Amino acid sequence: MNVDDIYNSVAQNMLVNIGRQEWSKAVIEVEYYGDDALKMKGGFHQKNTDFTSFKFRNFDRKIVNDFQQLHEITTENDSNMWNRAVFHLKPTGEFNIDFSWDQELADEIERLNDE
Repeated sequence: MNVDDIYNSVAQNMLVNIGRQEWSKAVIEVEYYGDDALKMKGGFHQKNTDFTSFKFRNFDRKIVNDFQQLHEITTENDSNMWNRAVFHLKPTGEFNIDFSWDQELADEIERLNDE
């Protein structure tokens, strides 16, 4: 699977969970903790600007694997390290993803792993 396949898979998973509702934008925020651990939150804005949170229990488990693979591919050779990602999707299919490094999050993960 390449990066484009992963992006398409994430977007499709979001679309399935939005369903037939009219919406203007959707977002998933990811905190990446390590190999098999990540936290996701997000939702979508309906046309009337109400925000509806995703119920991630309704998502295909594949979305976790998608973000794990995305992390593996994009941080290869310790370049472009990130532990936070925000995936934005528009109804047109246009999307963008922002990766960032949160040192406080990294420090907290390390502290918890040392306990």
